[in-house]
Amino acid sequence: MANCPPHWTGAACDWPICVHGRANPATKLCNCHNYYSPPFCISCLPGYWGESCDRQPLKGVTSASDFPIRIPPILIKPILIAIAILILLMVVILIYRVRIYIQSRKPPRYDDIAKDQPPPYSS
Repeated sequence: MANCPPHWTGAACDWPICVHGRANPATKLCNCHNYYSPPFCISCLPGYWGESCDRQPLKGVTSASDFPIRIPPILIKPILIAIAILILLMVVILIYRVRIYIQSRKPPRYDDIAKDQPPPYSS
């Protein structure tokens, strides 16, 4: 038996070891099952997946024309301006709320608490 490189067998190391397929005796090439890829039927063809490479090709957005929502070009600028105004409004409201919070944490004025003090002692 010859000492063959990985994935090859035979007396002259000219027969491929087809992991998920069968070798064609006429061509000595692998005929892969399901959607395994040649030359040795080890991995899936591009886009196929699963333990048996039998899952459907993955569908995805490959270009802008595949995106399900189509916005007319004339509306893009007004939409971006509206989003910018909303973000600006949110920042202004946040600043206002933080200012109110900080003001509410200030200690009371002296005049407000001085009236509750007892009168000074006289000798």
